[in-house]
Order: sequence, then C-alpha cells, then structure tokens
Amino acid sequence: MGAAPEGENPLQLPKKLQVVVEVPKNVRPGVTKLAVDVDEESELHILVPVEAAVGDRLRISKEEGGPWTCVILKNQPLYDMTNRQLSSPGGDTGKLQLLVPATIKPGETKLQVSISDSEQVQLSVPENASPGDLVELVRSAETWTAKFTRDRYSVASDPKNNLAVMADLAKTSSQAGLDAEAAAENLIAVAKEAGCFVSPKIKRGCVPPLNIPGLVAVEAIEEGEELIRVPSKFHITPPAVERAAPVLAEAAKASSLPEQRRLEALHAFFVARLLADSQERAVSSEKASNSNAFNRWTATEDQKKVWEAYADTLLTEDFSYHPFRLAACSPEEMRGHLSPSQEAEYYIDMASDLMSLHDTMLRSSEVAGMPERLEAEMFLRARMSAQTRVFQTCVDTTLVPVADLLNHSPTLTPGVLWSWDAKAEAMIVTAVRAHNAGEELFTTYGARSNMLLYRTYGFTLHPINEPSFTYIIRPHLVRPIMKIFLDDEDARPLILLETSHIDDSLCQVLNKVGKKGGNATEFLRLLCARSRWGYEQNENIRPALEALKRAREVDPGSHAWWEHIDDKHKDLVQQDAVRVIMSEYLCLTAHMEAADAADGRDDVPYLSSCEAWRKSVAKALGLCRTCGGFSISTANSAKSS
Repeated sequence: MGAAPEGENPLQLPKKLQVVVEVPKNVRPGVTKLAVDVDEESELHILVPVEAAVGDRLRISKEEGGPWTCVILKNQPLYDMTNRQLSSPGGDTGKLQLLVPATIKPGETKLQVSISDSEQVQLSVPENASPGDLVELVRSAETWTAKFTRDRYSVASDPKNNLAVMADLAKTSSQAGLDAEAAAENLIAVAKEAGCFVSPKIKRGCVPPLNIPGLVAVEAIEEGEELIRVPSKFHITPPAVERAAPVLAEAAKASSLPEQRRLEALHAFFVARLLADSQERAVSSEKASNSNAFNRWTATEDQKKVWEAYADTLLTEDFSYHPFRLAACSPEEMRGHLSPSQEAEYYIDMASDLMSLHDTMLRSSEVAGMPERLEAEMFLRARMSAQTRVFQTCVDTTLVPVADLLNHSPTLTPGVLWSWDAKAEAMIVTAVRAHNAGEELFTTYGARSNMLLYRTYGFTLHPINEPSFTYIIRPHLVRPIMKIFLDDEDARPLILLETSHIDDSLCQVLNKVGKKGGNATEFLRLLCARSRWGYEQNENIRPALEALKRAREVDPGSHAWWEHIDDKHKDLVQQDAVRVIMSEYLCLTAHMEAADAADGRDDVPYLSSCEAWRKSVAKALGLCRTCGGFSISTANSAKSS
C-alpha cells in the first residue's frame, strides 16, 4: 500500500466582512432561519443549509457592494501530526492533520480550521476527495499549505494452487457416483436402526418454494410433535473425535495451532478421513475397505454405521453454489459481481487459510507416525461441510446426522425448531406449528443478515425477510481514520458492525477512542462514511440505491428498496451479490444514523427497523463522551464502564 498527495495549494484567509455563527440544537436544516446580528443596527435572517449539522459553523460574509454568502464550516477537530492526539486550537504547531468530514460535497464543501483565536485557514475539498481522507496543513512563513492524501492499496495475487483445489470439489462426488437422494434415505434408515428417532411422517423430498432437497411431511403433523431425536453418541464433535481417534488427537496437540484452530483442524481431519473412506467404498466393488479409518479408530458398531452413512451424504455435495467455490473458480468474476464489497477477498482468502490448516495438520500427523496421507480436497470438503451444517449443542462445533437435512426457512417464521436436551443428551427437532402433507419442514440457521448467510451457507433471503444488516470494517481500508484516532497497535483488528446488537469488536474500539480523549461518535461516523462512499460511486448498484432513495422519500423510515426499483432492474432483487451489497450499505447507513442520534439530531430520518438497536448505540456513544467508555450487558444494552 502507498499514499500519494493529490495536490498542494497555498491558502490564506480572504479579507471579507464576515460573521461566524454556530448551528444550535433543535434546528431543522433547510427549514429553520437564524437571526444574525451583522452590525449594531442590522440583523440578517439566514436559512440553515440542508447540508449543515448541529455544531457546525456558518460563515456569513460579503464583499463591499456584493451579496451575502453562507459557507458551512464543518465541525472538524485538529490533530497534531507528531503524537496524533487531539490538540487544542491555539497551540504553536507548524504541522497539523485533520480528516475530511463525513458529510461533504467534493468540489463544493469548504472547511475552516481554527489555528488560534486570531488565525483561521479555509480550504476547499477537492472533487476527488472522499470522507476520511487525510488533510495535512503545513505552515510556511505566513502561509498554510494543504495536502489532501488518499490511501491506495493493492490486492494480493490470487493463490492459484489453493484456488484450484477448492474449484475442483465436484471431481470426487462425480467419480464416486453416489446418488444424493439414495444416500439420504439410507442415512435415515441406518440412523433409525441404530436407535435414533425419525418420524415416519417425514421423508427426504424436494417441493416449492425452494425446490431443493429437504425434509417434507408425508402426513399431517401437529404442533408440538417430536420429529427427530439424535443421541449425542452419534454427533461428531471435537471431544467425540478425541475419544474415537486418540492418536489423531495427539497429533493435533503436537501442532503449533492455537486451541480453537487445533480443534477445528482435528474435527475436519476426522470427517475428511470418513469422506475418503466413503469414496473408496463407492468406487470399489467391495463394501469394506482395507484402509478404513475404523481399523485404527475406536467406535461402536452403531456409530460406525451411522457415520459411514453420513459421510456418504456429505460426499454427494459439490458446493457449486457456495461463494468460496465460485470465487475459487473465477476470482475476478466474483470481485466484479460483489464490487464495491470486499467480501470476494474474504472468500478467496479462505481457500489459502484452509490449505494452510491442512498442511499444518498433515505435518503433525506424519510426525505422530500416522501412515495415511489425506488429500487437501477431502479436507476442504470436510471443512465446508462443517461450516454449512454445524449446530451448537453442549459443544460449539457439532455435526448431527439427519437433523442437518432441514433447510433454513425463507421467511421469519420457521415451522420446526431444534433444541439440545441436556438430560437426555440428544438433539431434538420439534414442530412449532401444524403442517399439512406435502409441506416442507423449515428450521432456522439463526437470525443472520444476507451478508452472513451468503458467506456461511451460500444463499440469501429475499430482503423483506432479512432480520438485520452487517458490515465488516477492514482497518487497511480506513487507515487514515484509524491512525488519527488510535495508536498503530490498536488499529489492526476487524470491526464487526451489526444492527442486531453491538459487537464486542465495536465496543472495544469505541472504548479505546473514548479513553484516549477522542470523539467516538465522529470516529464511527467517519468510518462508516468512508466505507459507504465507494458504494455511492458504484454504477452497478446505482439502480438499487436510487430505489432506496425513493422508498425513503415515501416513508423516511423504510429500507424497502426492492419495492421501488424500476422494471428494467427488477432482476437485481433476486441476485445474491446485490442482496449482500445492500445489506452492507444499509448497515453503514444505520450506524451513521446512530451517530446522528447520539448527537441529538431529530431533524434527520432514521431506519425504523433499527430503532431499539440505534438507541443502544446512541447511549453507548454518549457514555464514551461522558465516561470515556461503556460495557455490554447480556441484553446488549450499553452501560458505563
């Protein structure tokens, strides 16, 4: 990455008759008029510009014989370049840094910086500037020079070898020649024989509205009826793997991986071994394989049968729909579809991350004397299976055969729910409403935004059913803001923005800003404005953004962009990439509105779907200002720290 100055201009305060007034609270920009005394005998009534905000200053000036003009002076803090701490105007500094404010119009907005009580500098924001750009003011004799600097970053070259393995996940399933529906039906039969309960009223099927394989009612089902019960002895968890494959567990412990990653690798390696044996059985004329993992691993006969049948179902999945594989097949095409979102980079990075995990585990198994080599393709398939199928029981990472055949509800009202019965030590699936014969049974994978649904499972919901919005701030994309407000060592972690709750990563970074004496509200506003800028300049999603604007003109609290999109672009509503992008854009918008709410602004519209969350964020920002920080309670409401 590198930075390049956009230009230099000597700046001097123009000599004009002028008055500067601050925009008070309880005004309505574009509506309220302020009475301003311009001399001992004259009073000027000025309309507060629409672009102004509470705390901004208005510079009202005129040349002799000319008209009065009004310029917004955004409320912009000064920063000392040396220690990057907020400095008070009036200090004897010859070099200052500030950030382009969140609410600007490039080529139009003018900033006024107070150097001291008697010295001010005015500068115009260039047309190619964006919120959060760094502005450096340098004194030279009696003149100040301004440099606007924009960060440029490069995308690392794609790891072609790693992507090729991810892209080729279809090879094994086609070679094995397994029938997906037959494998699922066999799993259900084997599970029932081993002691699991699967209601005779359900079967594997494919019906509208999803038209993808799931579980379907073959008879009427009553509310409260138990449909599936899978005892914990058939669950595949890291502790279960440690008991079944102690040698493998010791090999994982010998690796250099941190605890959570070690358990992840151990779990994936075990499932990958099951998949490899499933492939050997499928391509061999014999049902048993001499290289079967259970020749060395410990399991009951029932566990062995269920896990083998389960592996057969997993092997039929080629993940052709999943963004990890789509990105591996065509990185540039995925980047193009998701631009300006950075999610494509995450998908591509995951291929390298999983390959690295495989290599580490493979080296550890060789040191431990384990004879078999496990292909990377099987390891990736195992990790993808875990990512798209795990439950959280008494163990975070739990694969539950049969129960994971249920699809996620396309609406906010699932028909069945799963639960962990600690006393019975079993996963139980129960109907929460009545179902008719022929109706698909839907559960929920959690109240996730489209961005999180897509990166985890490879699908999105219609935006009308999206429960919340998500955006992940990557520090290198907001580097000037992070460097100004935080020390370098505090500016590295990712920051998760969610409109369902205040994530701990956001809590931590806001507290750091508050404890350093910075303005956490302005920090959050700048992060979001800079991140959102690229979306507003992108032509691909302009029809969706214009539809959102029309929706908010009808109802200021609405985010129903899909209802107002023009006929020419109706297809955008069905595209996963657009749904992801709009989820991110709405998340950034909601956080900027939360910053406005923290400033006490009642003259701007707020997204009504985020009201309770917005109040919590506004309270948290207020505590940063008054107490220097806050903490998150279990109910996710902000408390002073």
